[in-house]
Amino acid sequence: MTKKLIFIGLMALLLASLGVVFVLLNREEAKPSFASSLPPAEYVADLSGEEYGGVASVTVRNAGGEFTVTDGDPPVLEDYNEYVTDNYPLSRIISVSQALYSREIVADNPENLAPFGLDTPLAEVRVRPVKGEDLTIYVGNTAPDGYSAYVRREGSPAVYLANSSDTENYLKKVVDFFDPEISSAGEQEEGGMPPFERIVLGGVVRNGQEAVVYKSEEETDSKRVVANPLRISSGSVDAGLNMDKGWNALSPLFGLTADRVAAVAEERDLARYGLDKPYSTAAVSGTLGQGLGGFSLSVSRPDAAGNVYIRRAGSDLVYEAAASKLPWLELGWFDLMNRMILLPYIDSVAAVEVITPERTVTFTLSGEEDDLKVNADGRELDTSYFRTYYQTLLYASYDEYTTETIPSGAGPFLRIRYRYRSGAPADTISFYATGSRRVLTSFNGAKPFYTHSVYTDRVLADLDSLLAGNKVMPYI
Repeated sequence: MTKKLIFIGLMALLLASLGVVFVLLNREEAKPSFASSLPPAEYVADLSGEEYGGVASVTVRNAGGEFTVTDGDPPVLEDYNEYVTDNYPLSRIISVSQALYSREIVADNPENLAPFGLDTPLAEVRVRPVKGEDLTIYVGNTAPDGYSAYVRREGSPAVYLANSSDTENYLKKVVDFFDPEISSAGEQEEGGMPPFERIVLGGVVRNGQEAVVYKSEEETDSKRVVANPLRISSGSVDAGLNMDKGWNALSPLFGLTADRVAAVAEERDLARYGLDKPYSTAAVSGTLGQGLGGFSLSVSRPDAAGNVYIRRAGSDLVYEAAASKLPWLELGWFDLMNRMILLPYIDSVAAVEVITPERTVTFTLSGEEDDLKVNADGRELDTSYFRTYYQTLLYASYDEYTTETIPSGAGPFLRIRYRYRSGAPADTISFYATGSRRVLTSFNGAKPFYTHSVYTDRVLADLDSLLAGNKVMPYI
């Protein structure tokens, strides 16, 4: 009896399990697949057959105007042969127009085309095949999925759903196909620098103070730690270019590419883009290699979004780009110049004089490198102590721009004079007192700039400490 009950229980369990499997199988069969939910693939237009011979040209009319693309290798944007174009989107227009794929028909002969944006289409595309009659396609609104667009073929009652990536080029303006390159990177000289001759920065932002950057023709000067290949001048000022901040700001002039071409503009249209009186300008002269010469750019004031319009002399194209692509845009000559005044090699120096109205301390140097010896006031100093003090002397720099001049008859309260073993003329850095925590600093009698007085305080304090035989600390 017990065995019979166990058997009956097992059979009941088996039947229940089979029932569950049956239900699951039926449920799986009833579940629609993504593939089966889609209608068969269709084409809004298919001109790839022999009876059409492909596409000869496509004419697009949209809110931005009208343009025609003719098939070729590369394709041609008619009436704009003088401009360099981006061939990929033009090729896409030809290939898509030949066979515009649709995932589905969303409406068959709808009474109202307005919900699809096809009552007033965003674009009208007239496709001319090699053989046969023209075909017109209308592009409407973007579908709710965000990546499809409604389209209709002239003569067909159906509204199709096409990929936006296929129709996006129909919505562009003609200038959107122009190459946005403004200047070429050109060839590079040794050291990675283009072979230009000079760069002149101007424009309203510089208040008439043009900055001229040019290549120094001087041979390597043993008086400096690093021979500066570039110099900058403005008016009576001539100094080395700051190769870090200065050249990093200027180098994007070469290989400059805009975010887009904004317009084709004549001279009378320039005021619309803020280019009739350019906010900033840059003129590059020289032979840049690859058959390229110099170029000149005019740039508008940045707008609220941080964008500028740019025009290259000799071209009627107006480009738009983020102002951040032009780090030189608002920089003046003082921003670009090397603020460190003089960097003499210690082994090239015969003597350093630190001069105040009360005394002159002369450090006489002999020997080189590990054999360097330093004497002052008739006795030999600890060379390592002097090297630290020498580094402090080299930190003499211009900290701020000023229009202030040295008062007539005023004398410096501190001078640092370098005399060279080569017999070259001595260099003198002079410091003049002012009424603030700044001093006026002049190199060899040239235009002065401000230096923070903490520097001159340190030079004088360490001078006494060094002469007393004490170790001094680095200034920075």
